[in-house]
Amino acid sequence: MSFDSSPSTLTHSITLPIQLSQPVHVLAAPGLTETEFRNAIESSLFKQWLHNLQTETGILANGDMLLKQVLIQGVDMFGKRIGFLKFKADIIDKETRKKVPGIVFARGPAVAVLILLDLGGETYAILTEQVRVPTGRVILELPSGMLDDDKGDFVGTAVREVSLFLSFSLSLYFPVFSNNGPSNSVIIRT
Repeated sequence: MSFDSSPSTLTHSITLPIQLSQPVHVLAAPGLTETEFRNAIESSLFKQWLHNLQTETGILANGDMLLKQVLIQGVDMFGKRIGFLKFKADIIDKETRKKVPGIVFARGPAVAVLILLDLGGETYAILTEQVRVPTGRVILELPSGMLDDDKGDFVGTAVREVSLFLSFSLSLYFPVFSNNGPSNSVIIRT
C-alpha cells in the first residue's frame, strides 16, 4: 500500500479485481490528517464496503457501474478504532455516464433488540427514548447499540444495551430452543 503524502493532497490508488483496468483513486479531504487517512483506508469498515461492491449482489458485479474515486471526508475514532467513517464515492453508471448517489456514512455492525410483552391480550414493544441530534428530536426507538469490535459479539452487545437502556439486567445464561418441534432439546448459551 503506497501513499502520496504531498503537502497539498493525500492520495492512494486501489485496483479492484472486478475492474482491473480502472484503478480507484482515494483522496483525503482538506483537513484530514495522514493518520486519519491511513486509518480510514486500512479500516475494516472501508475494506468491507469495497468487498460488498464486488460481491454477487454488489453494485459493481454486473459491470454496469464503475468506481472512479473515493473522497475520505471524516474519521471519528472511538478509542483506538474507527467509530464512524464518512466518504463520498464517485460511481458512474456506464450506460448514462451519470454519477449515482454516493455519500457513505459507515459505522459498522450494530444490534437492535425487539422485546415484546403480552399483557392482557395486548402486545407491546419496549422502546427507549433517545436524543438524536441528526433528527433534531428526541425519538422512540428499539434498544440498540454498535458492536465494540469486528468480532461480532451480538449477544453480549444486545444484553449490555438492554441493561443500559431499561435499567434492569439480563444474564448471558439463557436457553435457546433449536427447532425443537415435539422435543425438549435446548442449547445452553453462556
